[in-house]
Amino acid sequence: MSGILKVILVISLLINVVAVWGLFHYIWYGGSPLGELKRKLLGDSSQTSYQDPFYEENQALSREADEGKVDSLRVVFLGASITRSWDLKKYFPEIHPVNRGIGGLAPSLLTKFKENVLALKPRAVVIKFCSINMRPSQPVRVLQDALDMMVQLSNANQVIPIVCTIIPAGKPAARIGDYSVVDSIREFNQWVRGYADEKSIPIIDYAAAIEDDNGFLPRKYSMDAVHLNQAGYEIISNAARPRILRILGIDGD
Repeated sequence: MSGILKVILVISLLINVVAVWGLFHYIWYGGSPLGELKRKLLGDSSQTSYQDPFYEENQALSREADEGKVDSLRVVFLGASITRSWDLKKYFPEIHPVNRGIGGLAPSLLTKFKENVLALKPRAVVIKFCSINMRPSQPVRVLQDALDMMVQLSNANQVIPIVCTIIPAGKPAARIGDYSVVDSIREFNQWVRGYADEKSIPIIDYAAAIEDDNGFLPRKYSMDAVHLNQAGYEIISNAARPRILRILGIDGD
């Protein structure tokens, strides 16, 4: 093999490696890998919003709060995909809801708590974990510790924490191999009810409002055994609305 051909093959291999790396970066992280490298080398954080769909809104709300424009009706709803798809303005017209259906597991929500909740200086925050947290690799204790830390941070920043039970999974999603998702949800929900009572923290019991007699999410309220359909959102909204209005001192219908 000639030297020129070897050089061509090496260059071709390098191009393929770079292309695969770039594709992986887009799929896994989002955004340009070269742009990310530039930010790391030059310390340019002005474009970090590409990873955070709430970045611009958070900046605007945070500026309002810093300017003293306190909104006594602002309530942040922190959660994952169920929260993200919740039409909060429709179901909570009396307040100013801020949807932070960020997604991810409980520890991830904790790391994003400052910029997505505290910096916005809401009157209250509704902290809702989802059933995806229940997996063999993550003990229920991890959720308990994350929630307790969020409650402490809220109290320290004059934000009313409102904790929630986890909406159960439907029967098709009730197990991961030998691991019982439903049993772990029951364990967390039993704990959070006692935690709220002990700490005198308001709680919204979504599970009690929507689960069937066996502790599953009924098919009539679900699209896929995990996410809610319109009827499911009606149920949890009816459970949350009077509780939140009472906490804020607002007379409902």
